[in-house]
Amino acid sequence: MKITKKKLIRELKEIVIIGLVGVGFNLLTASFTVINVTVSVIIWVSLSKGNGYIVDYLNTKISWVEKPITRVTVGMICMVVYTILTFGAVIVLFKWRTGDSDLLEVIGNIRFVHFNVTLLITLIISMFFHGRAFYINWKEALYKVEKLKNERLKSQYESLRNQVNPHFLFNSLNVLSELVYEDQDKAVQFIRKMSDVYRYVLEQKDQEMVPLDVELNFLTSYGFLQKIRFGDNFNLIIEKNGEGMVPPLALQMLVENAIKHNVVSAAKPLHVDIMVSDDRVVVRNNVQEKLTKDSTGIGLSNLKARYGYLSDREVQITNDQKTFEVILPLLKMKAG
Repeated sequence: MKITKKKLIRELKEIVIIGLVGVGFNLLTASFTVINVTVSVIIWVSLSKGNGYIVDYLNTKISWVEKPITRVTVGMICMVVYTILTFGAVIVLFKWRTGDSDLLEVIGNIRFVHFNVTLLITLIISMFFHGRAFYINWKEALYKVEKLKNERLKSQYESLRNQVNPHFLFNSLNVLSELVYEDQDKAVQFIRKMSDVYRYVLEQKDQEMVPLDVELNFLTSYGFLQKIRFGDNFNLIIEKNGEGMVPPLALQMLVENAIKHNVVSAAKPLHVDIMVSDDRVVVRNNVQEKLTKDSTGIGLSNLKARYGYLSDREVQITNDQKTFEVILPLLKMKAG
């Protein structure tokens, strides 16, 4: 880990302050000698900084949000063990170096009563560090939850806006009016698929993640509507070889973006391929950009932000002007 000058100065300031506390503690509890003051300062600095480093390390390994009891238990055990070993080592070394007894004899004379005050100090330090760490992690968790809510609301708004906007309704109703005269059975099927699309948007609006199969079933309904609208000019192919979770409407948004941004015609048919593997979903389409685009530009950024909360793996986007490809990490269902 890189240590900056600013951080080094802050560490030195903390050591000086802790050392002064150690001097003050020595004045209150023991005679003022160079040895007593030195021992007191070393103990205070080593316990404060050492336990602080333990807390910082455990914060990176055990989540306060997911395992608070485990985090507190492991933290207390580590701090007590570290305190006993550090305090014992300092006391033994100073008694050994300043006395006439050999090292084993000094170790044998150490009693638990010698640790009472030190363990009390450690308890105070532990309460401070753990309380501080819990508060910081609690604030971060609240921030992430609120951020996800905002991103979800943006996604819901964008999806509902797209599905209920006049263009979508006009195109859907126009297709339906033609089907009623040409193929009544297909018209009924179209109405049902259209109903499935709206129902899914409303039912999944509060979910962080949905099973991949559920999203793909919805996407099939959405693809059916587009297939009726564009005929052979639009092709959606889904290859599924994996299981997992995805944010609701994520795949539909990518298919919808492909239709928005690209020409869909007999001369230039649009092909959208969705390939699911064990750990990712690849959405790919051929690029044939429209001269004018109807897009707010928040779809992909919103999707990346949602994944930033749900996973450490990032959404990958590539465009070589021939093929546009988005790779979504396949998420795992949260325990509990």
